[in-house]
Amino acid sequence: MPLSDRAGERLDRTLAAHRLVVFDLDGVLVDSNELKVECVREALAEVGPELVDPCVHEFRRTFGRSRREHFLAFHQDHLGGEQATGEGFETFYQRCAGRYAELLAERYPKAPLCPDADRLVRGLSERGLPLYVATGTLTAEAERVLDGHGLAGEFRAVLGGEEPKARRLSTALAAVGADPGEAVLLGDSRQDLLAAQAVGMGFVLVTGHGFFPPAQVLDGADGQSSLVAAGLDPGGLLIGTGAYEGPPGH
Repeated sequence: MPLSDRAGERLDRTLAAHRLVVFDLDGVLVDSNELKVECVREALAEVGPELVDPCVHEFRRTFGRSRREHFLAFHQDHLGGEQATGEGFETFYQRCAGRYAELLAERYPKAPLCPDADRLVRGLSERGLPLYVATGTLTAEAERVLDGHGLAGEFRAVLGGEEPKARRLSTALAAVGADPGEAVLLGDSRQDLLAAQAVGMGFVLVTGHGFFPPAQVLDGADGQSSLVAAGLDPGGLLIGTGAYEGPPGH
């Protein structure tokens, strides 16, 4: 059955009909998107406000990429790379990404869960459904924040941003032995959508904490394999992506 045929069904029942459910972390399980924006803004403060603002905009636009991918884009596309800065990427990455990691170590554990995240995850786990997390956050950081909320043990594995998200999804599929059509990713960003499409998984856009409106995230999405959930209420009814066709808007 195409995922789109489940529009109007409860979120928990739709997810339970799959062999594998993968959650993005930031903006889906943990309300941490804006926290990370402020951390990256402070980590890059040395380059000056005229460059920080475009870097932060790019961070929002491509939220969900790995940390290394973000900082590589900053260095090459916004700072001009080694030719302009006189500094190689690895040196830049160690300094600025290291500062970012220090800020996260202090603030990230305090980020609250998104509403209903614990109810949905525990309910699916109790059914014996294989649950994974695939995130651009480094694995140890992701495990720490989930453990702080008592949820780490509900997932078979937390697959962090040391590798691109699409590769992490492929790892989860292989571990469970599921076909892509039997799996679904819950995410809040266009990067999540693109990763799910790259491996052929279904995609549920979780609204409420993402940076951009659904129409913008879903532009060009396969309507047969995508749905929208207004948060993580297990009993919430899924919405077809056709409701968000048209120009981006709130």
